[in-house]
Amino acid sequence: MSNNSEKQILIWGAGRIGRGFIGDIFADSGYELNFVDAAQPLVDLLNEQGVYTVVRAFGADNIQRIPVSQFKAYHVSQKDVLQKLVNEVDVIAIATFPKVFEAVAVELQKLILARRSVRPNDPLDIIICTNLVHAGPVFSTALYQGLDAEQQAYFDEKIGVVESLIIRMAPPAPAAEVEKDPLVVWTNGYAEFPVDASAFKAEPPQIAAFRLVTDMRAEEQRKMYTYNMCHAVLGYQGYQDGYKLLVDCLADPKLRTEAEGALNEVSTALQNQYGFTAEAMAKWVEGVIDQTNNPSIGDTVARMAADPLRKLKKTDRLIGPSLLCLKNGVDPKYLVRAIAYALHFRTEDDPNSIKLTDDIEDHGLEAALKTATSLGEDPLEKKLMEAIKAAYQQAGKEIDWRKKAKEAYDLGFKYESVYHGCGQSSYAAISELLGTFDPEVFKAATGLCGGIGLKNNNTCSAFTGAVLAIGNIYNRRREHFDGNRETKYQNFDLVQQLYEKFTTEFGGITCVHIHTVKYGRPYDLSVKAESVAFEEAGGHGPNGCTDTVGKACQFAIEALAPMLIEKEEE
Repeated sequence: MSNNSEKQILIWGAGRIGRGFIGDIFADSGYELNFVDAAQPLVDLLNEQGVYTVVRAFGADNIQRIPVSQFKAYHVSQKDVLQKLVNEVDVIAIATFPKVFEAVAVELQKLILARRSVRPNDPLDIIICTNLVHAGPVFSTALYQGLDAEQQAYFDEKIGVVESLIIRMAPPAPAAEVEKDPLVVWTNGYAEFPVDASAFKAEPPQIAAFRLVTDMRAEEQRKMYTYNMCHAVLGYQGYQDGYKLLVDCLADPKLRTEAEGALNEVSTALQNQYGFTAEAMAKWVEGVIDQTNNPSIGDTVARMAADPLRKLKKTDRLIGPSLLCLKNGVDPKYLVRAIAYALHFRTEDDPNSIKLTDDIEDHGLEAALKTATSLGEDPLEKKLMEAIKAAYQQAGKEIDWRKKAKEAYDLGFKYESVYHGCGQSSYAAISELLGTFDPEVFKAATGLCGGIGLKNNNTCSAFTGAVLAIGNIYNRRREHFDGNRETKYQNFDLVQQLYEKFTTEFGGITCVHIHTVKYGRPYDLSVKAESVAFEEAGGHGPNGCTDTVGKACQFAIEALAPMLIEKEEE
């Protein structure tokens, strides 16, 4: 253990943030690390291994593995050793969950009072490293508990409680990495560590990652109302689409629009409220998207949607930025949509989601919303409440149509798998689901197979069958050959949307394009040998034309849904 207190830190909490962020950045700046933890097996393993790995996964092609070895680990019961450490160091990091703040503060208070007799004039700074909003007063309240007036004065003068922002992500490491190093910490490598400059009692440590900030409330809100908010938007909407990872949500243009729309709303509000420049916020928002869109991290929809009761609190990531927007003259329509989807979130392995949705069912939306969010009679809060109530009804309809889109995929997949004939399969699945099936149209679609008549240089028949199904609803009728302009152009718009979805998925709408994407080359199904080779390549396997038909059906329902919802409301 070093006797040079200027280059030592005590890190209370040897979990992923303690090891993978605080330990990483202090070790990187030449500090000796002293971990304290309540988990004896973790302490033992750290001391036995003598080294652990921090993975900075900036992206799939940019992964750094940093060995950290300049540390020792101690159990919280080793009072004499902890006293010696507290006497020596000038900085302590608290990297625990807020629920154990009180227990940590009780122990730390005793150690600090004893340190006073050894170093009465030397300050000590305690950096709070947690995702809790406004964590400083919470920890300070516990730290000051039971002090007399004279002791409080000493703490006020010499003990700094420094708030910080944890933006680095440290999800569970992949199993293959844990096999190589049980102590590995997998992170996104985010290097910056904002800390409250005004709260230090000594000179802040010279840490390369430090960003000393003067308005912690502004920084705290910016982080919560952008990073955490964006993750919640993707989590609650992505859940309804069946996505598992946030990167998959961002790959969906519809969900990316929702996330970027919400970020742009709150960006304007933050500029107005705190004076952030447009350029600074544009760069910040770009960073939020880039950090979220990191496939190496694999952050899950389930984690970001979990515990909606906590995430719907008035000052948290959805209601908070919405109120900030209204206060600053910004319409938070994307944020309100995210709140509505959060109110619909329900999964059996999340007790608070069940509690919330049951409360809505039992007591009505407004009462449940007031209980969950604490929104009251303030004019802006009432305005937000009304917007949420309207968005909730709309979200319910959208969720129902998302379910229909999934049903359409499954039905189209089934028909193509059992019967073949991609044009008829997609037409039948869509039109039957919508109650618009026309047997004459179905018969007329017989030649829509393998392109057209099995020739692959034609438009994919699954696409064409979906176009026919759209035409059942938005059409030009024979008796109005010279009219029906509105519905005709509505049809064109829907087909163009279908086209965009197809080309995004497959690179084009011909069988040649789709075969090349799926099988590596096109097959001319009018030639028997080619047809056999096509089947051997998985033509009607799980990722074959069955999937193409399913997606044609899904895409058609997704395109139709907004207009059909509007029709329902007329």
